[in-house]
Amino acid sequence: MRILITNGHRNTGLWITRHLGAAGHRVIATDSRALAFGLKSRYAETFELLPEPSAPAYGDRLLAVVRRLRPDVLIPVGGITAISARSEEFERETAILVPDGQAFEATIDKARVYDLCSCLGIPHPRVLGQDSMAVRQNLPAPTNGLPLAVIKPRRDYGAGQGLVFLRDSEHLDETWLSHSQQFGSLVGSEFVPGPVDAQYSVQLLFDRNTELTEFFVLRKLRQWPPGSGITVEATSSHEFDLVEQMLPLFERLRWRGPVEVELKRHAESGDACVIEINPRFSGTVAFPLAAGVDLAGTMLNNSLGRSAPRALQAYYPAGLHYWNPLPYARSVLFDLFRARRLGPGLRGLMMPLTRRPAGNPYVLDDPSALLGKFVWQINDSLRGGRSVPERRG
Repeated sequence: MRILITNGHRNTGLWITRHLGAAGHRVIATDSRALAFGLKSRYAETFELLPEPSAPAYGDRLLAVVRRLRPDVLIPVGGITAISARSEEFERETAILVPDGQAFEATIDKARVYDLCSCLGIPHPRVLGQDSMAVRQNLPAPTNGLPLAVIKPRRDYGAGQGLVFLRDSEHLDETWLSHSQQFGSLVGSEFVPGPVDAQYSVQLLFDRNTELTEFFVLRKLRQWPPGSGITVEATSSHEFDLVEQMLPLFERLRWRGPVEVELKRHAESGDACVIEINPRFSGTVAFPLAAGVDLAGTMLNNSLGRSAPRALQAYYPAGLHYWNPLPYARSVLFDLFRARRLGPGLRGLMMPLTRRPAGNPYVLDDPSALLGKFVWQINDSLRGGRSVPERRG
């Protein structure tokens, strides 16, 4: 099978490339990032350079590549905004599994997600407003030093970018103005109290008929930077009530393809509150793949119309561990240099030795991709990275 993958040089795309390439498929990797020295994954047959997914020309360029190379299946890891908006055009050229544009837009916008949750009785943070005046009027009374509110971009930028925990109202207007100029429209919501390990990622895959074909639940144990940012340590969980809670929302949207839901259990009520929905493969997709949940292979089959709905019962082990080594090391060092965090820091030092965690993106059996990505990241750091945040999707 010949498969074209978008965002093939990001961690998620590389994992899916390796997984499908190792299964014997011929993979065409595409990305707006060309790795150093023209290197690519050894599991990719060829590489095609595209514009940034947010560029106006992205959809046209990708469609031209599809028409020229004629893949059997297109698996969109990135660029889903452009692809879902023109899903019918792509479906005429190759097999693909994406939500339609309306469904995608309903999940990429946090304010609309909270509205959907309200309609369906799904727990979520109370919305305080979509402008600074409304947020100020609805701020709760201070409680035990907890943040008064959470301010975030309505659309996702990844890794907690643009997220603000508001601890007093004095700087609300200034914060709102600066962040709206940088990140666009914002939404303010209540803070859901609870530790890091009260947070979950629920990864789901739906076929063309919105039947659930794969699912995976992880409980977060560490994030970097602390309080927000990416998941750097997690454990697999069988808390399938979180999956069941979300099914009505995706049935309402007639969802097709992968999706990740971020939830947090409220420390007082115990409700699993929807924090956000990421309408794509999770950045931790390596974890379910390592646990035997074949999100990539099932996505391929679902794209071709082959489907086997999955019952809500255990089919992967609970208690497995995941890590992302480099940010994990930074998180542990952060703890070790703070007296109050010394215990967690010492336990963090031992975890890789005692838990045999899965999900390391720095795979030694794919040295060309590892070297190319490493050099690209160094060059990007020397250039100062992106000065303007890039929306995900």
